[in-house]
Amino acid sequence: MAARQVTLNTVQPMQKKNTFAISLLGLTESERRVVKSLCLLSSHRQRSYEVIGQTAQDRADILIADGQDREAMSALAAIRSTRTVPAVIVDATLEAADCDSQVRRPIAASRLLGVLDLLVTQKLNFFPELVIGGGGASTYAAGSGQLVDNAEPRPKRHTALVVDDSVTIRKQIELALRLHDIEAVCAETGEEALALLERQQFDIIFLDVVLPGQIDGYEICRSIKKNARHKSTPVIMLTGKSSPFDRVRGSLAGCNTYLAKPVENHTFNTVLKKYLKTLHVTLPV
Repeated sequence: MAARQVTLNTVQPMQKKNTFAISLLGLTESERRVVKSLCLLSSHRQRSYEVIGQTAQDRADILIADGQDREAMSALAAIRSTRTVPAVIVDATLEAADCDSQVRRPIAASRLLGVLDLLVTQKLNFFPELVIGGGGASTYAAGSGQLVDNAEPRPKRHTALVVDDSVTIRKQIELALRLHDIEAVCAETGEEALALLERQQFDIIFLDVVLPGQIDGYEICRSIKKNARHKSTPVIMLTGKSSPFDRVRGSLAGCNTYLAKPVENHTFNTVLKKYLKTLHVTLPV
């Protein structure tokens, strides 16, 4: 019997460089030099930063304010009263705790860079470096500094099942989904996944091929597609096994899309937009 034709996801990740404008409120001259040096170091990255002058404050993407400077904190409050802009407080007092993120003195450039990256990831929804299955993305999953998010939790519009034995990859996928208000329910083994499927309906399933235990991803996929309750649920195989033979096996098991790790953020978002029709995913241009 001839094997079914495998439709491969050939979307190429689109690279986008964004420079985020930082307005400094207060801070010592030496601290300002640290921030400016950080901006220079970030200039070669897709996610870079620049310090803008006070006259250009209205186009600031991020505010960095001295928590011990009353005038700086008053200026911060005035700006945030007119528009929503993420803020980092340096050496925050208890009165200044209502912010998005905090750093202590002395300011370490590497630490502040991690805080800024996390801030634009979670507040400005920009994370081109996040590659699922790539070594560098765990920084964003684990967090680079303490983020204080005072916003009310947003209701989740969809629920995804994530099946992978790697805690890092589960966290990476969970982060990528959370930015689109998608709740992730995770399983480490095939047995755990099948138990979850008995109790719950999902809008989309991300499935690794190689799993601990007696059940691999192909068998789980076949089980899903034979089940009247779940057979219409999109199954995305996301695995390190990328040979043509493996892709044919995935197609024969019934998966909707077969993605080989590492998976770029743009490709991941394209899959979400394709299968979750009601989801408004903003793709880089």
